[in-house]
Amino acid sequence: MKFFIIHSKGLTDKAAELADKLRSEGHSVYVPGMQTKQDSDELSIATANRAAMREADEVRVIWDGTSHGVIFDLGMAFAMEKPLKLEYVIPKTMTGLMQRISKMYE
Repeated sequence: MKFFIIHSKGLTDKAAELADKLRSEGHSVYVPGMQTKQDSDELSIATANRAAMREADEVRVIWDGTSHGVIFDLGMAFAMEKPLKLEYVIPKTMTGLMQRISKMYE
């Protein structure tokens, strides 16, 4: 399978750990904080992430409640009807929505 890991910048280490685990199981993984050129402008980053997400079979979410980029990427995943799985979320206002969306694909 191909995975895209949506993650807060501050949780790149958690995303890398998950990516290592999934790769050890034989999966392909895209971690935007490590693979998308972060010194690009916002539109270039969003466009690169969208292209990588289109290729993914499933999206995993790691969120600390502060990243607007995670919310944006979550919206893209929802619009693309990608299966979502929460890996780690600090409870904030988006938690309930993400939990409900994730359960749609169980």
